[in-house]
Amino acid sequence: MTVKSILLLLLTMSLVSVTSHARSPISIKALAQNEQWLALLHIKPHKSSSDLQSYVDDHTFFLAADGATNPESELLASINALKTDKETQCRFPARAQLLLSHINGLGNEISEVECTKYNAWLKQLNTSSVVLVFAAAQLNSPSSMYGHTFLRFDPENVEQHSTYLSYALNFGATVSNSDTGFLYAARGLTGGYPGNFAANPYFEKIKEYNRLENRDLWEYKLNLTQDEINTMLAHMWELQGINFDYYFFDENCSFRLLELLDVARPGLKLVDNFPVTTIPLDTVRIIDEVGLVSDVFYRESILTELESQLAQLSSSERALVLALSANEKLLTSSQFTALSINKQQIVVDSAYRYLRYQNTFNGRQEDITRRSFLLLKHVNKNTVNIKRNVVTPVRPDKGHKTTMWSAGLGERDEQPYLQLQYRASYHDLLDPSGGYYSGMSLNMVNAVVRVYRDDKLKLEKAELLDIVSLSTRNDFFSPWSWQANVSIEQQWTAGKDTLITQGSGGGGVSYQPLKNSHLFLLATARLEFNKKLDTLISVAPGLHIGFLYHWNNASLLLEAEHYQFIVDQTKRSRVSIQQSWQLATNDSLRFLAAYHKVDNKQSTEYSYQEVKIEYRHYF
Repeated sequence: MTVKSILLLLLTMSLVSVTSHARSPISIKALAQNEQWLALLHIKPHKSSSDLQSYVDDHTFFLAADGATNPESELLASINALKTDKETQCRFPARAQLLLSHINGLGNEISEVECTKYNAWLKQLNTSSVVLVFAAAQLNSPSSMYGHTFLRFDPENVEQHSTYLSYALNFGATVSNSDTGFLYAARGLTGGYPGNFAANPYFEKIKEYNRLENRDLWEYKLNLTQDEINTMLAHMWELQGINFDYYFFDENCSFRLLELLDVARPGLKLVDNFPVTTIPLDTVRIIDEVGLVSDVFYRESILTELESQLAQLSSSERALVLALSANEKLLTSSQFTALSINKQQIVVDSAYRYLRYQNTFNGRQEDITRRSFLLLKHVNKNTVNIKRNVVTPVRPDKGHKTTMWSAGLGERDEQPYLQLQYRASYHDLLDPSGGYYSGMSLNMVNAVVRVYRDDKLKLEKAELLDIVSLSTRNDFFSPWSWQANVSIEQQWTAGKDTLITQGSGGGGVSYQPLKNSHLFLLATARLEFNKKLDTLISVAPGLHIGFLYHWNNASLLLEAEHYQFIVDQTKRSRVSIQQSWQLATNDSLRFLAAYHKVDNKQSTEYSYQEVKIEYRHYF
């Protein structure tokens, strides 16, 4: 037996002796398996001792050499450090608090220390309540496709003051500016980036998400007690400068916040709900389901606010907004002065906000800044209050759940089939739209299998990624729409179905001819790996046109797509109509009718019709 082992054994025996006189006796072994102790070490409970492993990927966080895998060893090392090193109380205040509360008499063996930096930090945060903030999805940013969550720490009476006095705690990956595209995705999927916690003033987050990225914020006030808040803050102090491996789909921003809440209120076992993937929206939902949410507030982005204000104006009044934003001298024109005072105020304020929006993305151009200032002066001259009437949308956590399975019956070229589908995440253009952005489709890990009349099971499609972002263009805004898809799928080649691998994408425009609609046109390109074409790797340019319309509980999608391979000259065309009906929040019915045409030079022209009806359940 080594000297270290003897010392640990003696320490254990002495602690067991001490705890025998405690009000609530607890053994070292039992304390090492305490839910809050495991949460403080970021070790998932309910595993065998041989499977224990902390999520923390930083040796400086542990006091024992095997602390990341042995909570009992880390417990003994922590007790010893509290007795021998006064600074341990300041370095690990949450650990010290837990051990002192469970081991009666331990406080008599350690000297109390004034933790100046820690106390100053607590005073600066001045936290009396905690809010979980969900920044809605932003499809034009790869790191924000699923949304983002962070915590806000509010001082007392924040309702009477401004949340600009609050602080935000964010967990994110440390990404090099040179990492883009494939490298960014590859490292993010494999844990190639370190993740860290960082606390910043909340107004910086409002600027980042609400103004620069035009993302709506949903703020969920949590019903944590002051003691629970203090425990969370103590553990946040312990995590300063500590590295975690960051993974996009599981160990991400939301997973880390769930761990903090499990520290604050032991027994919630929030991380147990996400054994495979952790989608931010799902974490918001589970936090509400366990009863942590006491109130919800919607903070619209500057783009949402401006669009709702423009919606109050007629087409001629919107044209006047554009004209004023380009020439403030029109304030004296008869077209403007003929408007009512209320409409004048809305028009001028809209022009001012539009210029501010332009300055946000184009830099503070001198001419725009000058016109903006003159318009603001005119706004402030009038005392008329503008009612923006921003309609609060369906809460993201009240929309359909993000995993889906479906069962359907169909017929292709007079051959009936049974279809089964599983999709790991998230939402497509025809899914129930409540809680999601219209014109947004983001699906990952989507598998479709079919059984035909001969009982033959066939993999119809396996998608790794499918994204469609339809961003509406108008006189004020001109965003681009785009799509991307990577899959293995069946394609008719040389007289029969062939399982091929492909990657495709495209960009174009989308307009809104009717309310709740999208009319889009995308120029596309397809890269296909198909050994039955003239070349193993073939490229095909193409076009994709469609019309999407949403009712309250139904959606319609009309599409036409065509592409032709450059070398092989194979042509493929598709025309389809799809209709979905929402049966309940997490249930829908979908109908498809499609016509396909394939012209391979290796075979005669082939065309077929397909019809299908399917039931979908989201969970």
